[in-house]
Order: sequence, then C-alpha cells, then structure tokens
Amino acid sequence: RKLAGKTLFITGASRGIGKAIALKAAQDGANIVIAAKTTEPHPKLPGTIYTAAKEVEEAGGKCLPCAVDIRDENAVNSAVQEAVKTFGGIDILVNNASAISLTGTLETPMKKYDLMNNVNVRGTFLCSKACIPYLKNAENPHILNVTPPLNIRHAWFKEHVAYSLSKYGMSLCVLGMSQEFKDDGIAVNALWPKKGIATVAVMVTAGKQGLAYCRIDKFFADAAYIMLTRDSKTRTGEFLYDEDVLKEAGITDFEQYSYIPGNLMNFSISSWSQVRGVVDIFDAVKNFLDENLVQKVNAVFEFHLTGKEAGVWYLDLKSGTGEVGRGSFSGDEVNSTVMLDSEDFVKLFTGELNPAQALLSFISSLNHSSHVLVSYIFTEESKKLAGKTIFITGASRGIGKAIALKAAKDGANIVIAAKTTEPHPKLPGTIYTAAKEVEEAGGKCLPCAVDIRDENAVNSAVQEAVKTFGGIDILVNNASAISLTGTLETPMKKYDLMNSINARGTYLCSQACLPYLKIGKNSHILNISPPLNMNPHWFKGHVAYTMAKYGMSMCVLGMAQEFKDDGISVNALWPKTAIATAAMEMLGGKEALASCRTDQIMADAAYVVLTRDSRARTGEFLVDEDVLIEVGVTDFEPYACVPGMSKLLPDFFLDVDGSDAKKIMEAQKTADTVPQGNSAEGVDGIFDIIKSLCNNQLVNEVRGVFEFHLTGKEEGVWYIDLQNDADQYCSLLFLYLLSCLFHGKVQTSLTSSPGSLTGASEGLKERPWLRGKCYFYHLSTGSAGKGSCPGGKANCTMTLGSDDFVKMFKGQMNPTQAFMGGKLKIKGDMMMAMKFEKMMGAMKSKL
Repeated sequence: RKLAGKTLFITGASRGIGKAIALKAAQDGANIVIAAKTTEPHPKLPGTIYTAAKEVEEAGGKCLPCAVDIRDENAVNSAVQEAVKTFGGIDILVNNASAISLTGTLETPMKKYDLMNNVNVRGTFLCSKACIPYLKNAENPHILNVTPPLNIRHAWFKEHVAYSLSKYGMSLCVLGMSQEFKDDGIAVNALWPKKGIATVAVMVTAGKQGLAYCRIDKFFADAAYIMLTRDSKTRTGEFLYDEDVLKEAGITDFEQYSYIPGNLMNFSISSWSQVRGVVDIFDAVKNFLDENLVQKVNAVFEFHLTGKEAGVWYLDLKSGTGEVGRGSFSGDEVNSTVMLDSEDFVKLFTGELNPAQALLSFISSLNHSSHVLVSYIFTEESKKLAGKTIFITGASRGIGKAIALKAAKDGANIVIAAKTTEPHPKLPGTIYTAAKEVEEAGGKCLPCAVDIRDENAVNSAVQEAVKTFGGIDILVNNASAISLTGTLETPMKKYDLMNSINARGTYLCSQACLPYLKIGKNSHILNISPPLNMNPHWFKGHVAYTMAKYGMSMCVLGMAQEFKDDGISVNALWPKTAIATAAMEMLGGKEALASCRTDQIMADAAYVVLTRDSRARTGEFLVDEDVLIEVGVTDFEPYACVPGMSKLLPDFFLDVDGSDAKKIMEAQKTADTVPQGNSAEGVDGIFDIIKSLCNNQLVNEVRGVFEFHLTGKEEGVWYIDLQNDADQYCSLLFLYLLSCLFHGKVQTSLTSSPGSLTGASEGLKERPWLRGKCYFYHLSTGSAGKGSCPGGKANCTMTLGSDDFVKMFKGQMNPTQAFMGGKLKIKGDMMMAMKFEKMMGAMKSKL
C-alpha cells in the first residue's frame, strides 16, 4: 500500500484514465481529489464527480469531489485550498484533463482552439502552479502529465495542428518544471499510451467500433501507479509510454488489458479519421514499413477491391523491409487474398466498420522510432473453432467449463456432458448455468445430463449431439473423481468410483465419439491427465487414484497410434501448478486456492492444442505452461489467482525442477563414503536438530514464523521462528547437513569466533565431496522449540498428526500429498509454507 495516506489531486477524473488512476490509488487507501466539471450526468458520456467519488470510497480510498473547470483560476485555487483543508496537503498532481478536436487549421474554429489550449496546456500550467507550494512540503512528491513525448515531426502536426500544439504544451511543462523543481525533490514526468485506450476521446475520434481495438484504462493506471510510487528524487523529466513502464517492472503479457479479451489488434493513439481513400491508406502503410513488422508477419497479402476504387494491391511483409504497391504481387506466393468493397476497406481503417463483422482481423504494429501506426494487415485467420462441435465431459464447472467458454468465443458448438442438473450445496454450477454462460460467450450449447459411468447415457448424449450439430469434431475427457488415500484406507466403493469415471469413462466416451471423429475435420481427443511418470513415488500413498488417472493417460498412448491413420490427434494435457477448482478447494480449503492458478491457463493451453493440425502431432503428454511457452507466452502472472503470488503450489504428478538441495542429495546418494549412523527419533529428535541448525542464511531466505499443531502420540504445539533472535552458533551447510543427519551421526566442534572458518565437523572433515565448504559462523537470528511462537502470531500454522510430521521430515511421506489428501492442514500464508518446503526438501521430502 505504497500510496496509503497520500493525497492525489487528479484533473478530469470523473471518467476514463483519470478515474482509473484514482481507483488504483484508492486501493492503497489514498486520499483522492477529483477535480472535474461534470456534476450532472452527460446525455452521452458516463459518470460524474460524485459517482466517481463513490467508486473511489468503495475501492478503499477517501475522496473529495470538487466541481472545478480548470480553465478558471479561482475555481482551481479554491479546489486546491479545499483539498489541503480536508487532507492536510497535496502529495501528487496528475494533469489528466484534456480536450480534443482532430481538425485541420482551416477547419478548426477558434472556439475549438481556445478550448484545447485552455484545458490542455494552460490548465496543466495553472494546476501545477497552484499545487507546487504544497508539493514542496510533501514526502515523495510527483507531477504526472498525461501527454505525449516531444516527437517533433511533421506527421504529428499535419491535419490537427491545434490539438498537437496544446498537447505538446503539456509536454513542454514537463521539460521546464522537471528542471525548475528538481532541487525540491519533485518529480515531473509525462506518460502516454502506446496503443489506443478505451476512453471518450477514442470514441469521439473513432466511434464505438474503435473501442474494440483498444486497451482498458487500467493498463494506463497500472503504469501511472509504478511511476507515482518511485523515489521522486531519482527520476524526473522523463517521457514514458505505459507499455515500457510496465515492461520495466517485469510485466510483458498485456493480453489481460485488451478491451476485448483475445483481441490483440490494438491500434495506435494516432488517428486515421482523416484518411479519405484507398490510396491514402496505402501511402501511409508504405511510409512506415520496417524490418520489425516483416519479422513479425512474414507473409504476403493481396487486396482485391471492388467499387469506386476498384483494383488490386499487394503488401509484401516477407522480404527486406517490406513493400507495398498497386497490382498483383510478382513473387512466388501470396499467403492471403482479401476481397471486399473499397469503401468498406476505408471504413475498416477509420473505425466505421467492425472488422469482425467483415470476417477479418487487424494486425497492427508500431514503428518504434516514430511511434506511428505502421499498418493494418488483414489475414484469413479468424475464429479457429467456429462451427466445431466439442463434446466435453465434466464441463459444468472448473477446467471443463473454462475450455468450453474459450471455444465458445470462437462460435463453437459445445456439448456439456455432466451429471449436475441441480445446484450442489457446496459446489457452484449446473449443466444449465454453464450452458447459459457458453451461449453468452458466443457459442451454441447442448447441455446433456449424463453420468459417464453409464454406457446408455453416454451413447444417448453422443447421438443427441450429432442430431443437434451434425457431428462431433473434438472430445475433451475432463471428468474425474479423486481420493488421495492409501490402499488400506480406500474403500472399494471409492476405487470403483475413480476407475469408472477416470479410466473407464474416458475409454467409453472416446469409443462412442470415435466414429464421428473419423469423419470430422481436424479431429482431436484431449484427455486431462498427467504424463506417464513411472516413478513409484507417484503411486505411494494414493495407488487407486494414480491408477485411475494413469488409465486416462494410457488411453492416449494406445489410441494415438490406433487412430493415427484416421487423422485423429489424441493427446494429454496437465497443469504445471495446482488449479483453483472445486477438487482443490475440497482438498485444501479456500486458503489453498490462493496458491493456485485459474483454470484459464488450462483453457488457453487446450485451445492451442485443439487448433493444431491433427495430423501433425499426436500421442503427446503436454503441460499447460510448456504449451503456452511454445506459442510465445512467457508471462504467467495473469493466471495467478492472487496477483503477485510468484510461488505457486506445484502439481504433485510433476517432478520439481532441480535445486541446490536436490543436487546435494544426489551427491549424497552417489558418494561412496556417506556416513552411517542413527536417525533422529520422534518429534523431540526432529526439533533438537532443527534448533541446532537454524542460521542467518535460512532466516534471510524464509523470514517467517511457523507453528505446528500436532495430534496423536506426541500431541502438542511447536514453533520454528525464522525471524527473531536466538543467540547460538550453527552451520552454513544447513541444506547438506539436514539431508544427512538422519543417516549418520555428525558431531560439530565450533569456535567462539563469529564468522570463523576454523570450525570443523569431525564426522565430515575427511569427506572429499565437501571441497572445503564446511565452515561455521555466529548466528544472530532463528530459534525453534515447544509451545506457541514467542511473538504470539505465526505466519503459517500447520496441523497434522505427530507420526505424519516425523514421516515428512524423514522423507517417508510426501507433504504435498499429505496436504492434498487432507492429512496436513495449512492456515495462513501459503507462500510462507512453500518457503518452508525448501527446508524440508533437504530432508528428502517435498512440501
């Protein structure tokens, strides 16, 4: 909450970008002054200063709505004084208010000129002047102008001189004031969108259709937040783009900010409203071709236009820096031919015609040296699953429904095959509520009440699907039952349930659908099942469930080969991390969901797999993250249930990547002279060793307090404090020693000199694999013991049986398995629990 208690004075904040910045800051608990003139609802535009103020307070901030026209000096000064009186000062000024009219010099009435000048440049200067006396006394003060970089080129002034003058006046304020008030510690910067933002200004210049190719204003607000929370003394006088600010902060995937999800065809803030014909469009495209665009597109297009400007044009984005011209392409191959009326072609560029309605899509690109729109390129690639019929089991909720909704956006036909016809007391959704969502997303849907354990029910559902939609193109075997219990603890009723749904149900549904898949086009079967990792570790503790899931995976192995010649692709998909589903909530509780990804990542990965050429790849065992990486997705942050949760609960069917602890353990396994001895026994023995091995390195890595509520033979409460002081000596070889202490008696002799390298381990000093790394130094933090934690509050509380606790630390039980099976309950900070995993990992276990 970096802006908690800060007072932000934001002009033009009753809607759009200004309001988005206000709401972002309000989430921190900031004080917001909304300075705008909209006190009454506009007949065409949303929001007033009062509705915005209500939203700010609902978001967690305090708000002062001020009715002020920033062209009026008295009104501005009164608003500033009211803000200071209410909140005690002003810390940040955001000059956002702006007026726009993209008209040529002869077409611009002076009334329009005065409006733009007085609001944009004069209003910015006036508000800055009024606020700076208070900014000088503030801690970490900022002025942020929503204005473009000073790119003085003819292209930016042509056709809209008055507007450019007014906006560049705001930018000149940044240049001057950043230097003038640098010694006062006031950062003065400019921020501008790299692509269109869905605001009133865009709607005015490009119409409502133009909004479809924009990003939401939250994109800009997130970038502004980053700038306004920086140290004001370190960076000033900068002209930044929202996208670049976010990239610098590590955000590279901007899909979440698209006004229409999945629409990557955002256009530049530069307007095409003055384009008058086909020739104008191609002249503009010709001027801004570059190698970057050629590398991204790598294709040749021909445009066959009819009507007033009938003719053929080509666009070569495959060689050199690109080429555009009139006539047919003289090269070897045209990748895409677009045919439409010349007037419609122009309307697509001016925003008067929705490209989706014309069954075309835009691809836009920026020339980064000039920040101008390079081109719109039409492709034949549209909705890949449009008209396809997809039979999905278990799709009333979770991953199955997510896949259904993803396909529905393409206009697919979805068959929801599940048995939930009535609302469950604890689980959301039915086949009917899911069907409604599918249709709202753009698909057609047939909800089928079917228990996939029932052969007649499955066959009936398949026949109904064929009757309704004419066939089946894709089968997704998603339905599954789970019980993570050991062999002796698994009733045969549970065994039968898992086997009948997971393995048998998959086989049955595949068998019923295959006759139709064989005559389908680009047919796929996708099983939601894990890779066939035959490490006995994955069977131990839950044999019945693993057998059932691996049965689904074995269907992939067999059917992929059996139906390869029929062009049916059969693959498996599994998540890299735990997914927030009903099953996960049932196993780990609602708190566990915070360390999961949303089901959207599985849906996105499934979409990639199901839209591939079915004859090209089959019999693969895929992981969601790997599938998306292959198509260029590198940032998975948007999929986290809790933003910023970087460490997520790994799926327990997948091996964890190698770590230093793992390498040490492997070294221990292969060493010929690993010391042998007695293992620690019981909870007391475990904690005796933990207490002796707490160290500064571990504290720095974990920085948390853990409490263990143990039941059973050694019932009691224990703690490990890796945050507070404990005056003792310990080894920096924590990961190594902990991994071998239970396999050999290690005695340490410590010197009294903090940081000394003369300490030795009698049991290990002759061991060559240590390579001189055994040394000891004084520790100032870390402790462990019986009872509640000394500070009174633990970051993470774990409840489990004392026998299971010992088994986990000895590597005899997989803690992740214990957690998902209900033997281990975790309350509090799940990320802290995962940090604790690193400790236990060195003791031959994974949590």
